[in-house]
Amino acid sequence: MDIQSTEIVKLIGKADIVVHTAALLPQHIGVHDDKTFWDVNVWGTENLLNACLKNKVSRFVFTSTTSIYGHAMVHPQKAVWVTEELQPQPRDIYDETKLAGEELCREATNSGLLSCLCLRISRCFPEDARLMAIYRLYRGIGIHDVVLALRLAITSNIKGFDIMNISSQTPFNSSELNDLYHHADIVISKHYPYAQNIFQDRGWTFPKTIDRVYVIEKAKKLLGFLPSYNFMEFLTGRDANYLRSYL
Repeated sequence: MDIQSTEIVKLIGKADIVVHTAALLPQHIGVHDDKTFWDVNVWGTENLLNACLKNKVSRFVFTSTTSIYGHAMVHPQKAVWVTEELQPQPRDIYDETKLAGEELCREATNSGLLSCLCLRISRCFPEDARLMAIYRLYRGIGIHDVVLALRLAITSNIKGFDIMNISSQTPFNSSELNDLYHHADIVISKHYPYAQNIFQDRGWTFPKTIDRVYVIEKAKKLLGFLPSYNFMEFLTGRDANYLRSYL
């Protein structure tokens, strides 16, 4: 064990629960080589897990990503219903290393001493306000709700290993997948009759197609996760921090 790993063991010895959020991200692709991605995202996770096992830490929360579903979210005729049962098909080094991190978490629970929850968190970083609004319908989440999910994972009594999607609450259901892909504007207007007018008032183009829907029913059932900053909350200003900064 190197000095750095020894220091990690000492630090984690003071903890009851570890939440692992540090990682290289998609924007670092091309900036750092693949080896660095593996060093940070995979071997860094392994170091933390080993330190947790040495110190008999009870719970490890790993921030994973919905991005790891990758190519599995592509269908030529309809939107994809993305539950945890969908088999990941990584597209890049970021996806590959996050999936490898999840597998390390799974292996770490074999001892029976450590419980690991992997939260596959959807798009949550600041970007163009129109995109953020649209993504809250099917593939994005407010940072407030990310924090909520982490808090619920920390206080959860779930034992062993589990994986959960963490995203905003979609209004859509699985019977709408074909229409979402071909006529998303009609489907959205069915659920939110005034949304198109709000888009027009802001000079935003209304979406015509949606290619996927992240499903959070498992997190709702097992964690009691109920996101509060969804599509209409963003449009009407309840998600004030984002609106003030990016509209």
